[in-house]
Amino acid sequence: MEITGEVARVELKTEIKADIEKELGALGLAPLTWAETLEVVKGKLPKPEWETFSRLHRNFTGYRSETTLERFYGFVFTHGLHLDVNAYRFRRLTAILTDLLPQLTPDLSILDVGAGSGIIASLIQKRSSPRTLVVQDACRAVRDELTAQGFSVLPHPPPPIGPASFDVLLCIDSLGEINADDDGLLAKPDAVEASELPLLLEQRYGFAHKLDAWRGYLAPGGRILLWEPFAYQNAMESLAILLGDEGWHVRFQAPAPGRNFLELKPKQP
Repeated sequence: MEITGEVARVELKTEIKADIEKELGALGLAPLTWAETLEVVKGKLPKPEWETFSRLHRNFTGYRSETTLERFYGFVFTHGLHLDVNAYRFRRLTAILTDLLPQLTPDLSILDVGAGSGIIASLIQKRSSPRTLVVQDACRAVRDELTAQGFSVLPHPPPPIGPASFDVLLCIDSLGEINADDDGLLAKPDAVEASELPLLLEQRYGFAHKLDAWRGYLAPGGRILLWEPFAYQNAMESLAILLGDEGWHVRFQAPAPGRNFLELKPKQP
């Protein structure tokens, strides 16, 4: 029986997913819950440092800003806990990489914005053969770790005009984290009218403003691939509407139920 194109694509993605899970495991990640992750971290730290970790984490989750981000992730990276802390993201990283890697043909120039521990960049480097791969992060300790891993690291704050032109910019869980959903509004499926959600997203996260800063880094014909872990079910569709009104050609992609991302290209003046 001849395998249809759709079946072949499903089988290929299943194979890619299995390979990614193995590679994440080889990097030291395991599919843990956040509670299990905290137990691992607690077991590695003396009591005073565990208390410091807990305080910094409470501050970061209670009021997300560049300062609380810098302090929390600075502690995590200087204490060598970045792979442990990323363990709870194992399944999300697997899903993102399963959808991302087929998007990246060889010989692209790629900028990873908010690269964190470099897990995604490492797999891109290994599997996609980019012409150039540059990473960026707002946290100094993270940039030090990425430099130690051998990546080319963009300074922070990045220059206002791109030092190079990139075919692809990756914004993976990196633009919305600065501002928390303090009142839990976006976690309530029926709390916001669909027509009001685009403006609410911009007020809380400033996606259009943040993306404007990266527009000059794109080569002609370049694109941004954007993931955000929204709990609110209509958030990505609403973000697509918002960015379409803010000078971007937007393509909403949903490779599987519950998995979606945006492809953005600047509109020409």
